[in-house]
Amino acid sequence: MTEHESKAQILATAMSVFAEKGFAKASMNDVVRASGLSKGGVYWHFKSKDKLVSAIFDQFFIEQLALLDEVMAGAGTAVTKLNQLAAITGDSVAELAAQFPSPLEFYALAARDDLLKEHLQGHFHNYRQKIEALVAQGINSGEFHDQNHTDAANTIMALFEGLLLIWAVAPESIDLSVQVETAVQLLLQGLQTT
Repeated sequence: MTEHESKAQILATAMSVFAEKGFAKASMNDVVRASGLSKGGVYWHFKSKDKLVSAIFDQFFIEQLALLDEVMAGAGTAVTKLNQLAAITGDSVAELAAQFPSPLEFYALAARDDLLKEHLQGHFHNYRQKIEALVAQGINSGEFHDQNHTDAANTIMALFEGLLLIWAVAPESIDLSVQVETAVQLLLQGLQTT
């Protein structure tokens, strides 16, 4: 097994263990046992549970940023791209959430751990910059009212994150994929010039 394959196996195993036990209750020993690898092999790739959690969320955010880059590079208006982003975000977050513990637990970890919080802030910063560029495209093309790019990007991100938190608390009351698209449609009514 290559180093890359070992790391991928550990991440997949950790996701399963965290989904079953939650972040707080799962231990590195649980991940080692479930992976079938040696303790040294797991610790070679991930020195602590926090590093493992960070790597899992890195993987998710890197995938999200790659999808956003793909949407941004594609043809179409800012409205079209924002609708594509909503569809992709709703589907991918719902898919991740189905196999992973509560986002509430992750945010609670990030609130208590400065390194994890800083890591999360870095991902949010990168994501916000891309959304700002999308808003700027809409303003420059005349699709959107002239407004502060950062404020608009923060609002879009808050919609996505807020819906995720509502879903985490009451999953039976919300279809995440549908609700993300609905939220973007409501937002577009305020952004669009016509």
